[in-house]
Amino acid sequence: MTKTNSIIIKKILILFFFGFFLYLPSLFFDFSFFDDNVLILEHLGFLRNPTNIFNAFFTDVFGVYLKKEGFYYRPILTVSFMIDALISGTHPFFYHLSNILIHLLTTILVFLFFQKIKFEEKKAFYLSLLFLIHPVLTQAVAWIPGRNDSLLALFFLASFIFFIDFLQKNKNQSLLLHFLFLLLAFLTKETIVVAPLVLFFYFWFFVKEKNEKQIFLSIIGWFVIFIFWFFLRLLAIGNLVYLDKKEIFLSLLKNFPAVFIFLRKIVFPFKLSVLPLLSDEKIFYGGLVLFLIVIGLFWNKKRDDKKIIFGFFWFLFFLIPSFIRPNTTSPADFLEHRVYLSLVGFLIVFSQTILFQKVFEKNIYQLLFFLTLLLLVVKTFFHQFNFLNRDVFWQAAVNNSPNSPLAHRNFGVMLYFRGKLKEAEEEYRKALKINPQEPMAHNNLGVIYLKKGNLNKAEAEFKKELEINPNYDNAFFNLGLVYFKKNKLNEAQDYFERTIKVNPSYTDAYQLLAVVFEKKGEKKQAIKYFLIWKNLVNQ
Repeated sequence: MTKTNSIIIKKILILFFFGFFLYLPSLFFDFSFFDDNVLILEHLGFLRNPTNIFNAFFTDVFGVYLKKEGFYYRPILTVSFMIDALISGTHPFFYHLSNILIHLLTTILVFLFFQKIKFEEKKAFYLSLLFLIHPVLTQAVAWIPGRNDSLLALFFLASFIFFIDFLQKNKNQSLLLHFLFLLLAFLTKETIVVAPLVLFFYFWFFVKEKNEKQIFLSIIGWFVIFIFWFFLRLLAIGNLVYLDKKEIFLSLLKNFPAVFIFLRKIVFPFKLSVLPLLSDEKIFYGGLVLFLIVIGLFWNKKRDDKKIIFGFFWFLFFLIPSFIRPNTTSPADFLEHRVYLSLVGFLIVFSQTILFQKVFEKNIYQLLFFLTLLLLVVKTFFHQFNFLNRDVFWQAAVNNSPNSPLAHRNFGVMLYFRGKLKEAEEEYRKALKINPQEPMAHNNLGVIYLKKGNLNKAEAEFKKELEINPNYDNAFFNLGLVYFKKNKLNEAQDYFERTIKVNPSYTDAYQLLAVVFEKKGEKKQAIKYFLIWKNLVNQ
């Protein structure tokens, strides 16, 4: 082993163990009940069956049970949950352990990648430290579904490293590994569709002796991977683009100011949120950050303009696709884990500022750099506790994003679980005041009235929910329950049947259908639904 390799291995070990101990508390966190309850807890039967690994590639990430058309084709994320579910079941420990390990492996690849693109080993290490401990990435580690972006970065960086190897050594093995990891990235998250542009950008900007055959083979491979992913996605979820061109343009235009929010959070991570909205942020600070970065770049006479341009486009290319959102009545959120891969591009730009350059020229700047690292470590350490459990998470969401109807609605759910019905009702009404079309809010109000025995008010709320959310299985079931309690058996039967039409796995609906038919004297039907219910429960 050469001295250089020995130093690199030591620094890799430093990154690994430092990061592991930083995020050690998150190993003992619970589920947040923000997507993880749907992705994992509600689909545990699917996830714990190893034969479903193949099926994961033919379903929407949120619809592995419902078999509906969806938006998000992310089979690798589902497979990662399957591995954890087989080991851990409903216990969150191994899910959190996987998140930490994915982040640590990605950080190591960031370190190796920076060296591949000609950063000195020391600079690459310092930049990787920033990536490892940065508070804006906390959500990607401490929140279980946040691994979607860390997995994406892991596969793309591995793919990029092998792409550079192929360009340098012209080995077919490197090209095949590049294609393999790029395919895995495509199967992880849709954002990766911009990756070929970033790869070609690198080839055009940084490869001095351009080999036309190499780039031709690469482009052919990228095209084949895209087509393969394209048709897999089509088979899985039945649609490819859920917005037309005009909607995409308007969505990007409306949400583009979020770039400044992310810039501010990267440079000044003092106001982080588990569920950030544009309306709860100030764009001015992001503009100030951009101005400071430009000044810092301008003052550095040793800057590499190609790296600046490349890093800038990397940052934007991987961030902007997350701004394309369906035109729903709910305000768009800008979750911090979505900047995960973009942060690599930002760090490339930051490496060319006068501030980072001075770190390697004067001891006082190096001291300031390590003091900054210490502050970031402290911020990250404490910020991760906002993901401790569902109560803490949704309390933090309401505190930091008071204009989010989703935050108020789900905080209301947490209060309901704790038996605080009055406070829960207040949160649901806050959600509806912000957004009168907020999905599930009327249903949740109806559940409170149902629990209090006020069947007429409950019925009215469930009907309002179905006006907003016409295919919501819980609203169908709850309305059926109201009629069942009113002894209106035909109406109850109708809504329970609508429930299982929307969601064939809704076990309670089958059970109550069996009871309804028994009360109506239709024994064969009662036995039929009882057996279906029993079979589902056993599964």
